[in-house]
Amino acid sequence: MVFITPYNRNSKRIGMMFFRYIIVQILAYAVDMGGFLLLLKMDIFEPVAANIAGKFTAGIFGFIANRNFTFHLSDDADIKKQAFRYFVLLALNIPFSTAILGLFLLWINEPAVAKFLADGIGVVLTYIISKKFIFTSQTEVSG
Repeated sequence: MVFITPYNRNSKRIGMMFFRYIIVQILAYAVDMGGFLLLLKMDIFEPVAANIAGKFTAGIFGFIANRNFTFHLSDDADIKKQAFRYFVLLALNIPFSTAILGLFLLWINEPAVAKFLADGIGVVLTYIISKKFIFTSQTEVSG
């Protein structure tokens, strides 16, 4: 017996939203990792401080890109609340990922590999938190 499930427009919309989120995350990660590697190469910071600087810069890019491209929000009324929640999440994410990086650096001698693994842990969690608590429009919250 073959079961055919009906087409679910909402599932497709959520799938495309997650796809756009991944694109933004890849670009933000290029900013993050690029800044990290540049700061290490120029011998400006050690890995933990370079990680913090890269994440902060990527966070600014990520907020703007996620708000406009991923979640298609254009209502300026919510931007201050969203920015506040986003940067609170970023402020929590930076020490979390930096702690994981520090742990990985105990076993992995290559900082870029350790950073890549540490950052991979938080991607899905950050998406869920962003979707549920940051990039919500007033219509989604109230209706």
